[in-house]
Amino acid sequence: MKNVKTSYARSLIEASLDPLVTISADGKIMDVNSATEKVTGVPRQELIGSDFSNYFTDPQKARDGYRLAFSQGKVTDYPLAICHVSGHITEVLYNATVYRDENGDVAGIFAAARDVTALKKAQKELEAAILQMQLVREMTDLLQSCQKMDEAYPIIKAALVRLFANSSGGLYMLDAARNSLVLVDAWGISESELETVFTPDECWGMRRGHIHIARVGQTINPVCGHVKQGTGPYLCIPLLAHSRALGLIYIECQFGSLNAEDVQRELSIAETAADSARLALANLALREELHELSIRDPLTGLFNRRFLEEVLDRELLRMGRCGKMLAVAMIDIDHFKTFNDSYGHDAGDEVLKKAAQLMMDFRVGSDIVCRYGGEEFVVVTTEIQPDKILQRLDALRRVVEKLSIKFGNQQLPRVTVSIGVALYPAHGGNRLDLLNRADQALYVAKEAGRNRLIIADNGLDAQHN
Repeated sequence: MKNVKTSYARSLIEASLDPLVTISADGKIMDVNSATEKVTGVPRQELIGSDFSNYFTDPQKARDGYRLAFSQGKVTDYPLAICHVSGHITEVLYNATVYRDENGDVAGIFAAARDVTALKKAQKELEAAILQMQLVREMTDLLQSCQKMDEAYPIIKAALVRLFANSSGGLYMLDAARNSLVLVDAWGISESELETVFTPDECWGMRRGHIHIARVGQTINPVCGHVKQGTGPYLCIPLLAHSRALGLIYIECQFGSLNAEDVQRELSIAETAADSARLALANLALREELHELSIRDPLTGLFNRRFLEEVLDRELLRMGRCGKMLAVAMIDIDHFKTFNDSYGHDAGDEVLKKAAQLMMDFRVGSDIVCRYGGEEFVVVTTEIQPDKILQRLDALRRVVEKLSIKFGNQQLPRVTVSIGVALYPAHGGNRLDLLNRADQALYVAKEAGRNRLIIADNGLDAQHN
């Protein structure tokens, strides 16, 4: 009967897929199942009689565990790591309880280990995923607070550096003509090792409209034309919003050391980060376009009156702090109504555009050129010497005088301008005063026969003939 019980108990032990072991009071292994042999790589006959703690990465912790079981009667979910003879580590949780002999005395400990390697890996992956999502949320919050595209680039770069450790890459944006991708930021690699400009057609990710991964495992994906020779595995992530291309994220990462599941996880992270980046960049691009429309005159491309009022106030504060002067020049195209009445409004528009182009060519440094309304323009310049300002403005008047404009097959009459100038601080300390004094000087120039420059002070004619 005893042999039957022993055989039955042995069958139960061997039926378990978890490592099972009995331990004596002095810490010696009394018996094991085949699962224990497998996890340690040691035959049963060698395990029996050996020290239980010898098969763990932390022997002292193992000794403390079975001593605790003897003192308390049992332990639950005691964490240890079994070391296979090959060096492979198996994370386990031990449940152990004492067992007694026929006289009721403690005979040893029965311990069962549950392999939690996969669970630990899943927990680490979950923790990493949570941190990654927190980082993406942090990036999203920061991007939503950006006011300009240039502010967004370093934020996206910093997030990608943390999301893809030991990676390198670059952030590209489409240029104004939308025919070239231009490198705006890079990390982990010098810009000389990246193509700084290339066409969207050179990138398979941009062509296909979704993530392109190459040089990874058995993939047949072709290498993009912008990727230099000798480059390892990489990702190209197109930034598209509402079917409109914005740019591209290029990442070189060590995907070769990852299995298919890990690669897919990295791709998912990249896609999530790119979704946040593309949405923020699209909003910023739209905001910049709307702002540009709100401060630009659509016909001439010059800044408009609204922009002038904002910037002139700021420039006056700056000039006041540094003790420098500023000039406001009001410029009016002489007899402009004649162009509209005699040749049509389209011809008048052509005169405005040509005059505006000359004024744009005139500006230097921080000069501001605006279309103030109708045929009136305002130039704000911050030259230090008044004489130099007046010389430059009168030179502009003479250049306009020589302007030859054809509209269709017609040669338009000669174009001239009258200019009124007010100086800060001599003629006023605020925007309204300076604009009014410049406008008064312009009126004097008109009354005096046009095609001349007048300074606000006493109607002095400063033209240089």
